Amino acid sequence: MDIVQVAKRANVSTATVSRVLNGFPGVREKTALRVHRAIAEMHYIPNPNARSLRVGRTRLFGLIVSDVNNPFFPELIDAFESLATAEGIEVIFTHTNYDLKRLHSSIRRMIERSVDAIAVMTSEVEEDALQQAVQAGIPMVLMNQRKLAHKYPNVPVDYSAGFREALEHLLSLGHRDIGFIAGPQSLDSARGRKDAFTAALKSHGIHVRNEWIAIGDLRVEGGRKAMDALLARSPRPTAVVASNDLMAVGALQAAHASRIHVPRDLSLIGFDDLPIATMVHPALSTIRHPRREVAARAFDLLWKTVQGESVAEASALQPHLVIRNSTAPPAGLKRR
Repeated sequence: MDIVQVAKRANVSTATVSRVLNGFPGVREKTALRVHRAIAEMHYIPNPNARSLRVGRTRLFGLIVSDVNNPFFPELIDAFESLATAEGIEVIFTHTNYDLKRLHSSIRRMIERSVDAIAVMTSEVEEDALQQAVQAGIPMVLMNQRKLAHKYPNVPVDYSAGFREALEHLLSLGHRDIGFIAGPQSLDSARGRKDAFTAALKSHGIHVRNEWIAIGDLRVEGGRKAMDALLARSPRPTAVVASNDLMAVGALQAAHASRIHVPRDLSLIGFDDLPIATMVHPALSTIRHPRREVAARAFDLLWKTVQGESVAEASALQPHLVIRNSTAPPAGLKRR
């Protein structure tokens, strides 16, 4: 079964069938209905590979994320794929597990699949891996990679805005001894969040105490271990901000295990506003990361690029604090 037979059945030209299949304008509604009827009656299924050879495109985008098991990324994947589907684009995705070697092989596999464009929505990025796509002539977009923003299309996120709101909230409650659970400092995004937090402290004249900064692995277990380290400090902080919600949940578990009540004895703030933030007790105050907006901007950048449209530099997306039940004044301090 091929397009020629469909055209004969519908009594139209093959060009008309092609325009209907690809959603191009210029076909009368009655004619389009006749083509669709012929397709249904003949059970015709278009061959995307054959069409891609003719038009030079596969209508296939690649999406690479850091960790498919991290609840941060499924929502981003869902938003990206929904936008792609609306434009008739298929999406293949993979994850790197925060491993640069896997990023390299992921991009290579995308090139082998002849994707039209790649969204690299990972915390870890290495330019050598990206150069594979550049040499293959495949457009890319990155997620908040500050050091590479001048070379590659980038979706910037202003972490500082979220940390400023979190710090101002804690200061308004009376906290001055504030710790931080950072992600692995080998990751640019983790360094960016740590830098944004320390900058917020300094802007309020608060000394950055390195002994109150612990490093986790962006997962629950890493947050638990990092909080155990902070709780062992003397003195210990009265409030802790975690670099992501998964580590904040681990920190909450560590506090419970040490019989430290949150928020009476210790205030806790996460980052990302994952669904799990409302499932724990107490519900986490957290900084909402605009994940769906990141996906929308990434897809829009790639779509415009493959369409040959110019792409303007976008302003940074702004995370915002969501206050729930895990923050309160320090123990012994009365509200004014």
